[in-house]
Amino acid sequence: MRKFLAVLAFVVLACGKRGDPRPPIPVIPAATSDLVVTQRADRVLLSWSYPALTTAGKNLTEIRRISVYRYEEHLPAAPGDSRIPAVPQAQFMKLSTRIDSIEKANLAAATTGARLLFTDTPPFRSSDGRPVRLTYAVVTEGATARSQPSNLAVIVPLPVAIPPTGLTATAKPEGVTLTWTRPEQAVSSLGAPIVSGYNIYRSAPGSAPGELDVAINTAPVTATTYTDAPAYGEHEYRVAAVAAVGPPLVQSDLSAPAKVTFRDLVPPPAPATVTALLETKVVRLLWDAVEAPDLSGYNVYRIEGPYRLKLTPSPLKESNFLDISIDIGIGYYYEVTAVDASGNESKPAKTETVIVPKTP
Repeated sequence: MRKFLAVLAFVVLACGKRGDPRPPIPVIPAATSDLVVTQRADRVLLSWSYPALTTAGKNLTEIRRISVYRYEEHLPAAPGDSRIPAVPQAQFMKLSTRIDSIEKANLAAATTGARLLFTDTPPFRSSDGRPVRLTYAVVTEGATARSQPSNLAVIVPLPVAIPPTGLTATAKPEGVTLTWTRPEQAVSSLGAPIVSGYNIYRSAPGSAPGELDVAINTAPVTATTYTDAPAYGEHEYRVAAVAAVGPPLVQSDLSAPAKVTFRDLVPPPAPATVTALLETKVVRLLWDAVEAPDLSGYNVYRIEGPYRLKLTPSPLKESNFLDISIDIGIGYYYEVTAVDASGNESKPAKTETVIVPKTP
């Protein structure tokens, strides 16, 4: 009996042992879903969100590399011909070639904001001069598994112009007016450049726009001039010639910059009326106050024949002035202008001619 109980106890204790360890659940990066392709001059730019999640919806903590795949098709028709179907997603990995990768050590350098940027320089024509259609996808490789291919991004390169030349920026009361010259040469031998419009980029002086920056115009500008209404301050502008709005967007490199200082150039309104009151050996001027949020004050001028003398070294805060520097018996008239904080001066409000009589 004792032997039986001992064996039973051993069996019960043995049941408490752990079984064979289960294999770890693989951490699979989620597939990228927002891959975007654009053409900038003779380069193809790919951008997509930095991989951050796994297929289980958890944070992706380790990325070994991100591989870039490309599939090239030589089209028998003109660029952009939609009659030839694109490669299906299921066939892409079989047909494509891994052209490069962004290794873990280089991910930070390839990141712009929250997106990754990759530049490709593929052939834009086949060896016999036919147009080429390029299809791209990216695959994220984690510590133990890799993602499914991203969405496919497709582009047919076009003949893109060289950057516009002769860009000038002129500050005017209504804004900054830009003018430039239409480019007539392409960056490659694809043919005459296609110019369907222009994109305008504004930045701080000495700070060039990034590859992913968005133009300030909402649609391509068809003329070779554009008026911007930025905040007051110093600005730098660049222009790109657009071949296709897309998507995908196809455009030239940016022009040389044009710098400008934009400030308030709109003067305040002039005083409505100015009254000159004659007193003993003096002229007292009174005028209506001007309503302007940035009003600095008023300038007073005395006119005698062809001479216009400024009587106020700096703008007056009050809406009255006493001229004690007159000559008795001489005819004068006066002008009063309003001045704002930017130094803009209104049109003058004028008095009638006044003559201070001799004292009886």
